[in-house]
Order: sequence, then C-alpha cells, then structure tokens
Amino acid sequence: MHPTTTKLLLFLLVVVTAAAFGNRATACLPRERDALLAFKRGITEDLAGRLASWRRGGDCCRWRGVRCSNRTGHVLEIRLRNSEAHFYDRDIYGGELVAYIGPNALSGQINPSLFSLEHLEHLDLGWNSLDLPSGAHSSKLLGSLNSLRYLNLSGLESYDASLLPWIGNLSKLQHLDLFDSYPSVQPTDLSWLTRLPLLRHLRLARVDLSMVHDWPRVVNTIPSLGTLDLSNCSLQNANQPLPHLNLTELESLDLSYNFFDHPSRPCWFWNLTSLKYLNLGSSHLYGQFPNTLGEMTSLRIFDFSNNRVSHGINRVPTVLGPNLMRNLCNLEVLNLQEGLSYGNITELYEGLSHCSPSLLRELNLGRNNITGTLPTGIAHFTNLVNLHLSGNHLTGHVPSEIGMLNNLVSLNLGDNNLTGLITEAHFSSLTSLMILDFSQNQIIGSLPKDLEKIMSLDVLLLHGNQITG
Repeated sequence: MHPTTTKLLLFLLVVVTAAAFGNRATACLPRERDALLAFKRGITEDLAGRLASWRRGGDCCRWRGVRCSNRTGHVLEIRLRNSEAHFYDRDIYGGELVAYIGPNALSGQINPSLFSLEHLEHLDLGWNSLDLPSGAHSSKLLGSLNSLRYLNLSGLESYDASLLPWIGNLSKLQHLDLFDSYPSVQPTDLSWLTRLPLLRHLRLARVDLSMVHDWPRVVNTIPSLGTLDLSNCSLQNANQPLPHLNLTELESLDLSYNFFDHPSRPCWFWNLTSLKYLNLGSSHLYGQFPNTLGEMTSLRIFDFSNNRVSHGINRVPTVLGPNLMRNLCNLEVLNLQEGLSYGNITELYEGLSHCSPSLLRELNLGRNNITGTLPTGIAHFTNLVNLHLSGNHLTGHVPSEIGMLNNLVSLNLGDNNLTGLITEAHFSSLTSLMILDFSQNQIIGSLPKDLEKIMSLDVLLLHGNQITG
C-alpha cells in the first residue's frame, strides 16, 4: 500500500475514533442527572408526559427539554415552557388580558436542586403551575447561577420576595421574564436591576409594583434594554424627569393597564426615538400629545386606547394635534379607540402619515366622539387590513373609494350617523373581507348583489338601517 494512502487511512481512523469518544463524552454527569430527577420528583402532575423520558440511569442529555455541552456534558439548557398557554381578552373593547395555561401545564414545586446546575445558561419554566419553596435558601441558589443568560419563570404561583435581589447577581442575564408571577411580599425596590448590565429583555407584567416609585430611574440605568414590559403593574407615575435618557436601544415599551392618572405630555418616554412599539392602552393618561411624538419616526405600533374613561370634569381633553403623525412613515398599527376626547375625521385623516407607500395596516378610531364626513382619500391607505371607526358621530355618505381597499379584512363603521346608498362600488375589490359592520346608521337602499360574491365574509351587521334585500 502506498505510504500516502496508509497515512490517510490512519488519519481517518483517528478522526472517527475521536468523534466516537467525543459523543460518549456528552453523556450527562451523574450529579446533574440526580438534580434533574429531584426536580421531577417535585412535579405532582404532568398530563402531557413532558418528563416521561426523565428516567434514572438514562442519559439526561437526551431527555426532552434538556441540552448539554457537547464538550463537557454539563447541562446548559432546560426548556420546559408550557407552549399551550395563551392569552385572551375578556372584553372585546380592550379589557385586561387573562392568561390561560391549559391542562398540560406541569404542576408542583420547584426543587432547589435544579439551581445546583452551575453551568446552566438557559432556564425556561414559563407558564406552568409551579411554586418555589419559601425561604432564602432557594433564592440564594438561583442567584448563584453565574452563567445564566435566559430566565423565564412567568406564571410562577408563589416565591419568596428575597428572590428578586438575588436575581440581581446574575450579571450575564440578557432575558428575564417574571410575567404574572406572585412574590410573597409586595416589592418596594427594583434597584437590583441595575446590576444586570447586559439585560435586553425585561418582562415584569402583572407583578404588583405599586410601591415602587423610582422605576423610570432604575430602568434608565440599563442602556442595553431592547424590550420593557411593565403592563398591569399598578404603576402610578410616569412623569419623573430624566435629564439624560440612556435607553437608546429600547424598541418595545408596554406600560398598558397602569393607573398613571396624570397628563401624558411630561412623560419621559416620548423622547425615545428608537421605539418601534409603544403601548399606553388603559394607562389613564390624558391631555394633548407632545410634539415629540411626531419625531418618533421608528414607531410601527402605537396604542393609546381606552384612556377616555379617566377624563373627569377638570381633566385636560385628549386631542391629536394637527399633522402630528405625518412623518411617522413606518406606522403600521394605530389604536386610539376610546383614547381621544373628540376630533374631526378630516383633520385626523390629514394628520396621519401620507408617505408612499402607506404601511398602515390597522386604524382604530372607534368611540372617540369624532365628527365630520369620511374623506375619499381613505383609499390612500392601500395596506389597511382593519378599519374601525364605529361609535362616533360621522355623517354623510360612505365613500365608494373604500371598495378599493383590497386587503381589508374588517370594516366597522357601525353606530354612526352615516346616510346614503351602499352600491356595488363599495365592495368592488373587498375580496378578503371577513367582518362588515354598518349597523345603527341611516343607510338606505337594497343590498348590492356583489356582496354575495365575497366568499370570505363571516360577519355581516346591517341592522338599524333601512337596507333591504
């Protein structure tokens, strides 16, 4: 055999042998397997059998939801999130979101032995029915996971309040989700967050933070933040002055379902020009929007819905200034339902972005005491999927140009004072329409036959008019 061929065969033999031994090296370590089995013993219900592969004597690196290092065999990731959990809105007009975890959630108690996996980088136990044993021991163990980058304990049913400061020791943490979790004692301090310099995603929604008053200053010390969700946290103020904003990377901010109950103009977040998503729905903010809103040119989704209910006798009315949004060329969703005190539909239309092409997909101006006649230029918003203008005081005819919006799925003009005829031109290109509401107006005439050709139509509401056919 040629010497070169012999060397090549020997090299291949070494590679194959090394690969074989390398694979064997990935078998999990007995101590870490025992820690995972201890966690399993704390689970009292697993209807979906997600831990069925977790058996004594097995290779835990092959267990469902577990990933190990190919080099050392140490457990790096535990992914046991309940994927069936979802949220629903208990009020079709923008009520509070409610979590439904479904029947396949893991139930029981988290064994602290899980936190002895010192090489763990990713821990996701979200949306199960779990609690953490009381006492500082468990919190301290979790706070010692120095390699942890991702932590999701959303839906945790109970845990010792000392856990939060210990989380502040996880200096490599980039993702923290404690949505809808319940500490034993109401938090009064979030300063532990300042020790997480790499944090990109922070979600504390539905955690009662009503006793925390300096939260804007705290989050402003984390310049790496890209997503911040503090919705439904019982926060009571958002108007603290921040002389210098450090949140230059923040793209998503959700402060909905809080009780600020003060004018929106002095709020610090209007200067965040990097924002793409801003949700202030049901936040009890009021008053005229600041001019800086018009400079938030990265904004794609803006929600200021369900804030009109907070407008009392002495409150400054909430109105949208002229041309305030004309430069928001990236805006895709604008939800102001019950967010304005009053307005004129022509002025509101002219104040929206007229960039070409328009990216606006959803426009909701319902229940805002809006007057005026629908402009024919509404057809400019060619990408509209949802158009909701119900519950206002609109008058005049429905422009036939609305029939050119061929992407429209939902059209709601109900509960206004619209008049005139509805013709085939109104539906000429609405081939994707699923919901049509013209109810409680003063529209007359017969139903156009073209309406029968819209095979996608599921909901048709025409009552309260003089329409025949």
